[in-house]
Amino acid sequence: MPDIHFDCPKCKQTLDAPEELATQLIECPTCKETIEVPVRSQLKEAPKPPEPPKPAPTPAAPAVPPKFTLPQVEDSSVAAALTVIAALELIASPIAGLGVGSDNTELGWLVFVSGVISGLILLGFARVIENTHESSQRLKRIEMLIVKGLGGY
Repeated sequence: MPDIHFDCPKCKQTLDAPEELATQLIECPTCKETIEVPVRSQLKEAPKPPEPPKPAPTPAAPAVPPKFTLPQVEDSSVAAALTVIAALELIASPIAGLGVGSDNTELGWLVFVSGVISGLILLGFARVIENTHESSQRLKRIEMLIVKGLGGY
């Protein structure tokens, strides 16, 4: 039974030789090269087990875009100012009408009624301005959503 295992230095053929042939020259049966039998078996590196196949790369999760926030719908400062003016008009017109009406009743009623009417007109204008302003802001928000959905123009 062969005791020494080694490789031919030229053709790398694995050879086996009895221990008695250690340090003697022999001919490689494959390439016919004259080689010396080593004193002991050459330690071969244990074959590395094949690496397990790497899992297929998973598609990268899409980057999470930063949270998209829409601006708040703001109140119109013009509408707020008109509302305050209208409220003052509605409060002041009866007082002015009473003041004027103490001397001239018809003129007092005219001041009172004209103050109430102008106050109500101002409130109407304030509401129209407020609605127009809110609609404009809502349209801007819709445009922002469309642009975000399309990824820009």
